[in-house]
Amino acid sequence: MADNGHHVKRRFLANMLTCPQKTMNGGKQPVSAEIDKLLAVMLMFTMLQQMLNSFSNTVKSLITTGIYNTGLSRFFLLALLALALTSCAQHHRLQVQPSGPLSDCQSLFVQVDEEVKRANVQDYGPMRISGFPYLRVDRFSASFRESASGSTQMQTWTKRLAELDAEARGLELRNLGQPVAGLDRQQLESRLDSCRAQLVDNLMQEPAQLDRLRQEAVVPDDYVTGWRAAGLYPLTSLVVLARIHTAQEEMQQIFAQPLDSLPIRGRIIRWREPPAAHPLPAPPSFHHDALGIPQPSAQLLRQLFRSHAPIWEVDVVDDNDLIGTPVWRQGPAVDTGRATEYHQLSYARLGDRVLLQLNYIIWFKARPGNDIYAGQLDGLIWRVTLGPDGAPVLYDSIHNCGCYLNFFPTASLHPRQDLPRFCSEPLMIPQQAPLEPLVVRLDHGRHFIERVYTDTSHRASRPLATVAYDQLRSLPTATGYHNLFGRAGLIPGSERPERFILWPMGIRSPGAMRQWGHHAIAFVGRRHFDDPWLLQSLFEWEPQ
Repeated sequence: MADNGHHVKRRFLANMLTCPQKTMNGGKQPVSAEIDKLLAVMLMFTMLQQMLNSFSNTVKSLITTGIYNTGLSRFFLLALLALALTSCAQHHRLQVQPSGPLSDCQSLFVQVDEEVKRANVQDYGPMRISGFPYLRVDRFSASFRESASGSTQMQTWTKRLAELDAEARGLELRNLGQPVAGLDRQQLESRLDSCRAQLVDNLMQEPAQLDRLRQEAVVPDDYVTGWRAAGLYPLTSLVVLARIHTAQEEMQQIFAQPLDSLPIRGRIIRWREPPAAHPLPAPPSFHHDALGIPQPSAQLLRQLFRSHAPIWEVDVVDDNDLIGTPVWRQGPAVDTGRATEYHQLSYARLGDRVLLQLNYIIWFKARPGNDIYAGQLDGLIWRVTLGPDGAPVLYDSIHNCGCYLNFFPTASLHPRQDLPRFCSEPLMIPQQAPLEPLVVRLDHGRHFIERVYTDTSHRASRPLATVAYDQLRSLPTATGYHNLFGRAGLIPGSERPERFILWPMGIRSPGAMRQWGHHAIAFVGRRHFDDPWLLQSLFEWEPQ
């Protein structure tokens, strides 16, 4: 009866304190999962306390009757204690290890991981998978772990996980810069590639191990539930949400001003990458793999990035407003003598479709000022989501801290009517998306987007080099290579004072610059910029 009472109370409180929110796959679930978890933790402690009280009373009774002094009773007490502890312990299944040469291969991956960890050069991009050291997973790949079926799809999915490990491990070994197991970097990568292929082939013959992989191939979110519990999130989030509403109203007022009325404190400077050498085919044709993921050729991908690239327009007052290039000089810095735009490919899922997303990332030296949001390094991500026909359906943007999320939808997208109104942040849609080519106007210092507009003129602009975003994971130094991003994907030295105020929202170091895959984009609720279901969870698509 006591358990039933706890269950009823928990259900009642959960129903009182939760509201509906879209899951990653677009379904319904009770949100404020953090509140539900907090209630579950409170219930667990209550039950544990009752169990310990019961155990204590049993021990006192046995001691009082004198039974405790017999050898049999000692055994009984030990067994009772073991049973109590076992009931609270989490059950872990034993991991079956490959045998023979494959065991040596798996051991080599473990040894390399230990050396990488000892040297503190771990890459915090795609996550390692427990029990499968030769594979890694990101949120997009994890979205297929339940839906992938059949040998062809499973092979395609597992191959993707293996490629994520090969890429991340190669960067780690370059940053490590020393031999492992008597092998130099080239020898070691060759040996690991061979071992990885063998281990994957063996894995495909083990249905039980594939089932285990489905369970383990998850990416934890970038929110710390314990911080939310300690910070009384259900109450403090209301204060933060009120401030978010105010900030969004202020931004809407800026976007309501005519373009030529926007204040200019310095001088307007434009940057743009070179235009595409050849026009895009209309519509562009993609090959799709067994999972339905578009596979554009390298040439077509370059054309896509060039064709949809924004023109950056910045109000420049000082060096902090110049687009630069991140470097490692005994620590992270931005070289304002070179302007670079970083490209990152990502994907969105919309029903049974997989859409390409083009991410354009720029960096600034700092966000100057004396407020709680100022600090070293700043930057933006501008993302273009292409529809099934290859035309843009959505533009969105965040700063490299995961802050200041803005959506600029095309006419084919509309905000969902069933979005929660009180438990998560409202969508910030300052304007609809205009036609390309697009100019993205940024203000001085804060580098906030003030306007997005069409401009077919060929006004003078500064050149903008383009490189792959992954180069930031292994920057050249005077003595070797160093990852721009540190523990938990954060850039050391980019911390903001706001972290001392906003920590109850559960985000690690709010305001600090961070690596792709670690952008928590909501203080209230839980959202991630790289969540492949983000678009579907927030918008409805009506093809034009």
